[in-house]
Amino acid sequence: MYRYIILLIIVIIFSCDSNLDLYPLANPSEAAFYKTESEIDLAFNEVYRQLGIHYDAGGIMDLYGEQYSDNTEIIAVAGTSGAYIEIDRMDVQANNSLILKAWDQAYSCIFICNNIIDVLNTSKVEINSQKKNQMILEATLIRSLVYFNLIRAFGQVPYIDEVIEPLDSYNYLRVDLSVIYDKLINDLINCRNNLPDRYDDLNTGRVTKYSAAAILAKIYMTLDQNNLAKSELELIINSGRYSLDSNDDGVIDSNDLKHIFSPETKNCSSSILEAQYKSGTNAFNSNHQRNYMPFYYSFYLPGDTRLDYRGNGYNTPSKNLIDEFEEDDVRKNIFLREGYIDLENGNFVSFPFTMKFYDLNWDNPGNNFAIIRYADILLMYSEVTEDPKYLNQVRARAGLPGFESNQYPHEKFPNLALAIEHERRIELCSEFHRQFDLKRSDRMKDIYPDFTDKYLLFPIPEFAIDVNPKLTQNPGY
Repeated sequence: MYRYIILLIIVIIFSCDSNLDLYPLANPSEAAFYKTESEIDLAFNEVYRQLGIHYDAGGIMDLYGEQYSDNTEIIAVAGTSGAYIEIDRMDVQANNSLILKAWDQAYSCIFICNNIIDVLNTSKVEINSQKKNQMILEATLIRSLVYFNLIRAFGQVPYIDEVIEPLDSYNYLRVDLSVIYDKLINDLINCRNNLPDRYDDLNTGRVTKYSAAAILAKIYMTLDQNNLAKSELELIINSGRYSLDSNDDGVIDSNDLKHIFSPETKNCSSSILEAQYKSGTNAFNSNHQRNYMPFYYSFYLPGDTRLDYRGNGYNTPSKNLIDEFEEDDVRKNIFLREGYIDLENGNFVSFPFTMKFYDLNWDNPGNNFAIIRYADILLMYSEVTEDPKYLNQVRARAGLPGFESNQYPHEKFPNLALAIEHERRIELCSEFHRQFDLKRSDRMKDIYPDFTDKYLLFPIPEFAIDVNPKLTQNPGY
């Protein structure tokens, strides 16, 4: 019972969520509860499940990175979707229920990471020291990634990296960004230096030193420290561990794109870091496909004629995004559909949807989510080096001319910075990067009409401030 009291009181876990009942970690004295190494292993798996919740549909990465951006729009959704419409229209209110839930989920992940680190440090269960240290590093990396996502979306947030008592939680207020970034960088450097570079088949999907390097690169680029980002990206590129040839057939072409997003494909050679899901009943399924498919009764998944499936209609690819695909870009037909045929009357229904999460096993889909892909690494490296060579590699896989070619659409994207922005938008669409990219490059003001600085951040959830009035709100809310 004590663990639920902590969750209700602690200022960063603000709302009742049935997910909280599913995890096995609890209070600061939990270490004494675990009697065997297998029990601790089982508890540790919850760290990865929480990462999956963080990157699932409706998490903060989805809401800010995609739903809030010009990549998506809402055509038709369930009636109780006002909170989504607010985000889609960039008219967010401080009492937005989706943002509160995403904030809650992020801090739940942080809370669980802190708890398992404490358990590993204090438990009397004998565990191999190398294994224990590795597990601490894995939890530290995941906590760092979640904090990085939080501060990109909210700015200053409460920073807690230890197990605390309930009453102490009121003293954890918003922390200066430079302080949080210093902590994240130090933690991630330790992870990069000490995590394995690979795992055996039974442990595929765990975070590696290259996962840490990729997150560090994103942090450094956010802080405009491109030389430091360059070193991290070179560590990944020069490792020889990753390739655009995701299906390992020796040829880099559009088949590699299809391979990446196949529901049967997990943790391929193009993947730096993935959120892990599992298909089947009573398994940890992903919700991306259900959330992003059309909300029409006539809709059916391609390759299936059953009309008992319907999506929720969120993250519908916008006309603006669809129009940005180049005419000969094979990714357009791989990544999305512009609509479907109504089987009753044969009419075309204009309701676009993404195919990146396509799975005919729609009841219990288990597609992994690509948090960081090798194409992302190459595009970042092209940016920090100002060398189009790496941009061109990504374009070549899609059958498109390089940046220096006369066939490149220079009239639309006249410089390398805009060319990389365009390529990231197309290559990484529906993968929660767009709004973070525009914010980092200070381009939101050029993209959105009537832009104000308020658009840069989500509001601190109103309920959080109600619980602890010492918390301050972001400007404009």
